[in-house]
Amino acid sequence: MPTMAIEIPPDQQVWVTTNEAEELTGYNRQYLKQMAYKNAKLPEDERLIKVRMRSGRFYELWLPDLLRYIKEIGYGPHQDKT
Repeated sequence: MPTMAIEIPPDQQVWVTTNEAEELTGYNRQYLKQMAYKNAKLPEDERLIKVRMRSGRFYELWLPDLLRYIKEIGYGPHQDKT
């Protein structure tokens, strides 16, 4: 599983797809897609993680929010170890 020692400059915009988020965090892609979908349905000021739809086909997650969510809440299905 990847380590969570990812440093992001505060002024840099870092959006990741659910596939990229899976690789960076070790979280299961389906869980990330579900989390993105649920957050996208909320009003922007209520979202735990900033989400945007790209090309009407896939979600991108704001990486700093995702890393904060994992650090503070830290649960969810992870990739299979097999």
